[in-house]
Amino acid sequence: MDKIGLLLAELHDAESDLAAEYRAVAERRAADQGTRYPCRTLARQCDARAARVREAAEERGRRLPPAHRSEAVAAAVEAHRRRATELLDHRPPSGLLLLWDLRQLFVRAQAVHVQWLLLGQLARAVRDTALLDVVEPARRETSTQVKWLTTRLKNAAPQALAVPD
Repeated sequence: MDKIGLLLAELHDAESDLAAEYRAVAERRAADQGTRYPCRTLARQCDARAARVREAAEERGRRLPPAHRSEAVAAAVEAHRRRATELLDHRPPSGLLLLWDLRQLFVRAQAVHVQWLLLGQLARAVRDTALLDVVEPARRETSTQVKWLTTRLKNAAPQALAVPD
């Protein structure tokens, strides 16, 4: 597979994984409307970007396989994680769990953002303007997601870390 195909495949998987992770956090934070609804919206954005990546790959004669991690698998893994935590009777405070979720999302979103940046640089180098038309809005959208996660982390950290349990 050529380098554009490799980047497109990696980006597709990364977007799909990030969407699944946003959905999992939205489910875990069902009572926190300030996290739940934005995470659902961001998951849909990731799905739309993954679809654009598939289309870009097909336009270049590459067929990407479906996402390697289904929502059913992600839900099953999360259910087992919750059950194991209950059995071990080891529940960290809710604020710390929120920070953990937000940090994981931040790292994944940042990785996706870097992938879009790399794809943009490659598209510029090979003068693929059609690909650039896909990359630039997606790169800006992922940047906005990273900024939201940064803000959410800044807002959640004082309460989770400074206030006694």
